[in-house]
Amino acid sequence: MDPRLPYIDTPAQKLARAILLSGLLLLGVWMLREFLPALVWAVVLGIATARLYARWLAHFRGRRRHEWAAATFTTLVGLVLIVPLAYVGFLALQEARALVHSFIEASRYGPPELPAWLTQLPWVGDWASGLWSDLFSGAPTSGGSLTEAKRAGFELSRAVGAQVVRRLTTLVFTLLTLFFVYRYRDELSVQVPRVTGLMFGARVERLLDRAAEAIRAAVDGIVLVAVAEGAVMGAVYAVTRAPHPILLGTVTGVFAMVPFAAPVVFGTLAVVLALQGALAAAVTVLVCGSIVLFIADHFVRPAIIGGSARLPFLWVLLGILGGISSFGLVGLFVGPALMAALLSIWRSWVAEPPPPAPDDASA
Repeated sequence: MDPRLPYIDTPAQKLARAILLSGLLLLGVWMLREFLPALVWAVVLGIATARLYARWLAHFRGRRRHEWAAATFTTLVGLVLIVPLAYVGFLALQEARALVHSFIEASRYGPPELPAWLTQLPWVGDWASGLWSDLFSGAPTSGGSLTEAKRAGFELSRAVGAQVVRRLTTLVFTLLTLFFVYRYRDELSVQVPRVTGLMFGARVERLLDRAAEAIRAAVDGIVLVAVAEGAVMGAVYAVTRAPHPILLGTVTGVFAMVPFAAPVVFGTLAVVLALQGALAAAVTVLVCGSIVLFIADHFVRPAIIGGSARLPFLWVLLGILGGISSFGLVGLFVGPALMAALLSIWRSWVAEPPPPAPDDASA
């Protein structure tokens, strides 16, 4: 073929190129499947902190300002994420060992007695006493069985430690990717819309903007509100003298990221306090937790997410729950972003004028 002749794609060549590109893309995703959570987390963190990083970058000067700004800001993000995770992991290991120790002690000397007020309740007292006895009915009593219980405790501690190491490994890869997201943010802000526009058309840029807004709104409405809930409930736990208030406040904040999941934590704690005879503390934890949850889930969170992302809270809720069930914890942010993109497509289709009728076209 003469190289001076213009190159013309045939329909068969276009189809073959599309198949080749799709195959390469799927192959790349399959090859990086183990690192996809870290990559997605890096993108989510990069979008969520884009405005903060822009202010941080403005304080740096010189030829290598992007490298220094990206390195220092990534370090700050890493400290914010690693320190609480390491603290919770350390306390989780301690709690696992304490739980096994308590079970072994109960096996030797019998389970602790239930409060008198609970056992004296009609119907409920007999049911609670039977349930409490059944819980320890299979407890080991011989030395060999106790050794097995200790071995089980060791296995539990090792399983918890393995999960902590796995999360920290994912976090390290996330921070490494996040550094390059910050470092090349200017190039990516130009290249990503250009490539997606060439692949899917000019309208895809609007979808990307809606998805980015939804991620920022999800971080503000989910993470920040959950942190506030955890801090408030941690203070309540401390006032009521609940065991490990900082740990329980942290766990409450994590559960509060999922709508209506925080009652699992403070409700269980209220039951434990009631079983220990601390009725006033149990009622205080239950009432305060219900009030905080009601205000956060019915007023604060819908106002933040719905207002920023222009997404009805029902679709936000469906996106969060569906995202968690499909993608895990990162689905908290991927789900609302996907719903925002789908709703943007729907609104663009509704806004388009209907095609002219045949009679109008002929006229």
